[in-house]
Amino acid sequence: MKTLLRQVLAVLFLTWALSGMGAVHAAEPRTALVIGNAEYSFAPLANSVNDAVAIAKALNKAGFDVILQTDASRDAMTKAIRDFGDKLKATGGVGMFYYAGHGVQIKGENYLLPVSGDLPDEAAVKRQAITLSEAVEVMSGAHNGLNIVVLDACRNNPLSGATKGLSRIDSNASLFVSYSTSPGAVALDGEGANSPYTKYLANAIETPALNLEETFKRTLKGVYQETDGQQTPWISSSFFGDFVFVAGNGAAAGAKPAQIAATSSIGKVLAQSIARTGPARRISGVYRVTGTNPNGSTYSGMVAITPEDGQVRFTWWIGKDVFTGVGEFAGKMLVVNWGDKHPVVYSFGSTEILDGEWADGSAAEKLTLYSRVAQKPSQLREGTYSVAGGNPNGTTYEGTVAISRQGRKYALSWRVGADSYRGVGELSGNVLTVDWGDTTPVVYALMDDGSLNGLWAGGRGSEHLTYLPGQ
Repeated sequence: MKTLLRQVLAVLFLTWALSGMGAVHAAEPRTALVIGNAEYSFAPLANSVNDAVAIAKALNKAGFDVILQTDASRDAMTKAIRDFGDKLKATGGVGMFYYAGHGVQIKGENYLLPVSGDLPDEAAVKRQAITLSEAVEVMSGAHNGLNIVVLDACRNNPLSGATKGLSRIDSNASLFVSYSTSPGAVALDGEGANSPYTKYLANAIETPALNLEETFKRTLKGVYQETDGQQTPWISSSFFGDFVFVAGNGAAAGAKPAQIAATSSIGKVLAQSIARTGPARRISGVYRVTGTNPNGSTYSGMVAITPEDGQVRFTWWIGKDVFTGVGEFAGKMLVVNWGDKHPVVYSFGSTEILDGEWADGSAAEKLTLYSRVAQKPSQLREGTYSVAGGNPNGTTYEGTVAISRQGRKYALSWRVGADSYRGVGELSGNVLTVDWGDTTPVVYALMDDGSLNGLWAGGRGSEHLTYLPGQ
């Protein structure tokens, strides 16, 4: 009965899609391969075919030419991937691969399981399943502008001995990757007609005027809230172009995948700098922060952002508290895990301001750039610097500071009027953090010209240091 129902759903979709009803005009060709496997003999799934049909309908409305496969054998999956690659290579434009079903990783390789066969062991999977890299390679081989890979898989692990969940794959400037859950974690199949992930993704795809990042941000928040934090979708991308599934106000939906338009909110300067240095280094610097807690109270402070192995390290100073976290890019979005149950999801339409929201929607945060750091690793010069600063009460001050290196740290000695102060600093990612005996440090951004811009007193005080040659 289930098999018959799924076949009926697939036929209904194909009939609906061929009619062209509801599809929008896209500014570029769009091709999608959607696969949903459910009728496994060893571990059947309730919703994956329903999920594939729901996504296929949403993509058809968004102007995609959809290839739909349900309960597919290995041969059917292989042929569908080959046909998908040929079509994408012929038409160019935007490609999207969506898979719902069982997926496992073996020694870092992700395998998508066809419905044929008995309970698989590792050798059988390697022999019979399709690797995710096969789909990614045909998309990359098309040399088109933008490819989107979406995996609503790893709902449980039917293979004894295989690693739990799927492994991450690296994105690039033309590849946007989204998993229904974090790498190594298990996604929920859901109790309704669709999995939590697909339910929110299909709805977001059909919502007019959402860019690529906002589409997946809404999906992330919806899944996180519905599962009470048990499942957090994972996204990775270095794509900094503009793409909208369904345009608003009757305009054609389109993509600018190879570049950022000069009129966009980020602009030419950001596009060029991202190509040269990458987004992690581009947003690195010292920021003032304001936020609202889940109980409605507000807070303020300062934040340092530094590159860390392709990701970014966050350090917050809020009152007497210090928090740290690591952020992962997803295009013009940044997901930061900071040790709490709820990650913070930041969006940035410019590199001056990062708007953040906890994944459960209970709190919000805004980071405003005070000073960006040098874009290349720089040496902090030893010697004397002039000091020009502002106190938290609005008054100003001047003086000098001597900086000398002591092993891997730096000693700072200020003279401001009749007063003197001492501190010890550490340099990381062109951010110098100096403990000088107060409840919060002075946090400086080392700039391209060798000067330092800093915040202290939790962002209420500021200081600029200028090197004085020969002193």
